[in-house]
Amino acid sequence: MAYTSPAVVIDNGSYTTKAGFASEDLPSLVFNSNYSIDPNNPESFVIGDEEIDSQPENEIMTLLDNGIIYDFDHIVKNWEYVYNNVDSHSSIDSKEYPLVMTEQSWNTSKNKLATTQIVFENFEVPIFSLVKSPLSQLYRAGKSTGIVIDIGSSVASVTPILDGIIQNKSSFHSKYAGDFVNLHVLNYLQTKTSIESLLPSSYAKASEPFKHYYTSHNVLQEYKNLSMNFQLKHFQLDNQSHISVDDSPNLLLNVINPTLHKLPNITLPEATPDKPNTHGIVNLVFFALKSLQHTLLPANNESSSSHNKYAKFTEIFKELLGNILITGGSSNLNGLPEKILNDLRLSIQEVYSGYAFIYNVQTIRHSSSADPSNEIWDRQFGSWLGACNLANMLNDVSNNEEGIESNSVKIALDNWFVTKADYEELGEDLIVEKFK
Repeated sequence: MAYTSPAVVIDNGSYTTKAGFASEDLPSLVFNSNYSIDPNNPESFVIGDEEIDSQPENEIMTLLDNGIIYDFDHIVKNWEYVYNNVDSHSSIDSKEYPLVMTEQSWNTSKNKLATTQIVFENFEVPIFSLVKSPLSQLYRAGKSTGIVIDIGSSVASVTPILDGIIQNKSSFHSKYAGDFVNLHVLNYLQTKTSIESLLPSSYAKASEPFKHYYTSHNVLQEYKNLSMNFQLKHFQLDNQSHISVDDSPNLLLNVINPTLHKLPNITLPEATPDKPNTHGIVNLVFFALKSLQHTLLPANNESSSSHNKYAKFTEIFKELLGNILITGGSSNLNGLPEKILNDLRLSIQEVYSGYAFIYNVQTIRHSSSADPSNEIWDRQFGSWLGACNLANMLNDVSNNEEGIESNSVKIALDNWFVTKADYEELGEDLIVEKFK
């Protein structure tokens, strides 16, 4: 059946949670994914940016690790906050709206089951889907084959997709993303001033976890936002003083080459070929390509079937490298997409010099609009927007006869959604199969 109510879409990122109705152009809620608790009252729970900032004596807690949820006891509060505020800060009844959530491609079966159990048993949603973020973003760009390079707060990932199928064995991720850049920004600013001067005076007696949280989510984020759009020469502190940043290091290079600039008191794992997670984002792309090459190309190319496989390999790589989607909030660092693409082109020409696809390395535009600000929003909210596209299939009805569901609804129900009735009847087996 087609649903008349728009789906609620929730994208839980390590830095922020994005939520809203699928019918909206942008999420109506963007709030901190962290929460705080009173150390003297562990049962307390504070969520929302202004609410957390108003209680600096609290401890700051996280909900996600390595890009996936680990604290299921408290993620419920995050989702309750969405339902209490999603309709212009008014509450809605979760029983009356479909729900779509995003997930990383390396999310575990255990987590999928835990998530599904909560949304059906605690929130009693009528129908639910877990959407793989890179796949939904690529579909939104109008492609079913491509490479999704997603640079978020805590994780940077590379996901090759062939004909709508994520190549999990050729997908890699590392922690050299936005938070890693923050460490370099903080290290640089501390050469100019003390950590205390980066905080408002009202937070002098704040808890140490809150100070770290505030510095990361406000001071360092503001610095990155300014450097993203402007040639920053001076950075204004909360006390209205300024520090010179003319000699600020190139932030982009820390995502490309994590070992280029040393961090005091931090020892990074040695980058080795057998550990892709020790490498920067461009090398992750090459790990993905090499893995696919090993899968697609035969050990020798003497037989006619081998030549056919070689031709197929060339065509697949040409299509993959012609459809590179660079996304994620941290990809908005000024010049980062261009730097990734240029480094990738140079490296591919060196490694694959005999192949025709080396001249075909191109990115996909998120938006057809000429306004560059739309591209920024699309990168920032790409995962949420991609999930909305899928969610809206539930509301599609044919124009021929009112109330008759279209093929889009049937496809969505058959492939991506689970109803509460089906969950109650078939249980875990259905979840494992539908959200594999």
